[in-house]
Amino acid sequence: MISRPAALALAALAAAPALAAAQTSTAPYVPPFQGTAPGVAWNTVDLGTCSVASGTAVVNGAFAGCNSGNNSGIASPAFATAAFGSIWTAANGGYGGSPTTYLQAITPGTSQASPGIMVTGIDAPQAGVQGGSYLWVAGATAEQGNGRTAAMVVGVDSAGTVRKRFTSRVRAVGGMGQSVAYGAGKVWVGDAANRIYALSPSTGKLQRTISTPNTKGLAVSGSTLWATSATGRTVRVFNTSTGTQRAVFKVTGSPNAVVSASGSVWVFSQRYLYRYNPRSLKQTGRYAAPLSQSGWLGAVAGPGGIWASNYVAQVVRFNTSTRTFDVNATWSNGDVAGGIGSAGGAVWVANRGFSPAPVSHSVTRFVPSP
Repeated sequence: MISRPAALALAALAAAPALAAAQTSTAPYVPPFQGTAPGVAWNTVDLGTCSVASGTAVVNGAFAGCNSGNNSGIASPAFATAAFGSIWTAANGGYGGSPTTYLQAITPGTSQASPGIMVTGIDAPQAGVQGGSYLWVAGATAEQGNGRTAAMVVGVDSAGTVRKRFTSRVRAVGGMGQSVAYGAGKVWVGDAANRIYALSPSTGKLQRTISTPNTKGLAVSGSTLWATSATGRTVRVFNTSTGTQRAVFKVTGSPNAVVSASGSVWVFSQRYLYRYNPRSLKQTGRYAAPLSQSGWLGAVAGPGGIWASNYVAQVVRFNTSTRTFDVNATWSNGDVAGGIGSAGGAVWVANRGFSPAPVSHSVTRFVPSP
């Protein structure tokens, strides 16, 4: 419950012009945890053969046992997200002809993957979230002249059947849907053509369009929508009811991943993890992240804290109790980690790289020890 003075302050802030908030907070600066914490178990679910390999995520070495020789299932999954009690992942269905996406569900308790489900009409899936009765997958339409595409979003039910579709009217080179979030009674989709779309979670129809630079990540907290733009190195905050921009934060490094958890909004850049208060719109913390050669692709609230994955096969955990990074897991074969989800007391990372072994075409499950 927000007090009347706080509510009046928020109303005044929403009515004010957009803010340019400088990153000059006196919040604590915490150096990253050095090294890798022990005791993080993992297993890898091969989406081609449905085999499972086990091991530990504490060494920077290649781990064997995941058979990638027979990729009869989906290849190069782009993300992993929790929906309908399972972990769902999606991958491009191939090149040429009609755009196709493959979906696959994994049972958290057994790590067993269901058969792949083919969805036609949507290409290059990038992100997914459960909103209302559907899993919403953001991707693109088929390419037209000069590589122009439009953002597309499909809403599928628990059986993987498409029930809703939305296609943007804006077409651009590489103009795909690349981020999606659910909150404040709407499904939010960010595309590469400088738009955010607010959709009805029951009908999939467009309710509002927000113009903002190249949205890589989206998160909702209360009445605020948080959007990251890697190209502009900014985090923008919008009112979920009106679409009005309320604040702009400049960050160091490219911000991709953003997540709302533990009463805060957390933004990963290449250099830092930033923490914000979604009510006051103040920065409340800045923590030096483990060294990364790329931006953090996805983040999720999971066991023990906030987890993030990046393009260079690296997964980290920020422990929200100790306020330190206590997991820094990397596999050395140079494969590419994708979007990240959490379910069943574990964290699930899509391995979207194209190398044949040992983890391409798979999803890795991390289970932190108590």
